[in-house]
Amino acid sequence: MSLLDSPLLEPLLLRRASRRARVLTNGARARMRPWVEASRARYSVALELRDRDTQTVALGLLREAAYFALCAIEVAEPTAQAPASSPKAAWERFGQLPESADAPPACGVARAAFATDEALAVDALSANEIEELRPAAEEAVAWLLGLAEIQTPKRLSLLRRVRTLLLSIGLTIMAWTLLSYWLALAALAHSGAGY
Repeated sequence: MSLLDSPLLEPLLLRRASRRARVLTNGARARMRPWVEASRARYSVALELRDRDTQTVALGLLREAAYFALCAIEVAEPTAQAPASSPKAAWERFGQLPESADAPPACGVARAAFATDEALAVDALSANEIEELRPAAEEAVAWLLGLAEIQTPKRLSLLRRVRTLLLSIGLTIMAWTLLSYWLALAALAHSGAGY
């Protein structure tokens, strides 16, 4: 689990997603939707594949997920033409967008492996390269999907409020439990000292 997936950061991440969603039109969301859904489907399956025998399959799915997320970002533009026809072209076009300047280092690692039209590029990686690429690819795809947010600002705002409330309730329960435990230990220590 990366820091980006932390429940403590989720309200902050939803606030950022809301800001990005405000600049999109409903038409842009409609154009992005099939690409985002295809990317999320592959990403979620890739996250489930954790054993050594399925690492190459997971990386192949992450490569496709990154490509589809890049296509979604591309078609969001009002003057969007047809999305890139290959991963290499998609990564090159993304490099020209202002968002690419804010990319985390993991995107550079993923791009080095995924920005090729070679069909078997992931299969040619060594075990060490796969170990290094896997977490970077997951982080890069998650970040790209964050840029390709298709929910409306109103929905994201509601989601942020609900999750902030749930997080507050959870933290309050944890604090109350710890305080009760500490008070019970103090009472036991006090009653034990009386003997």
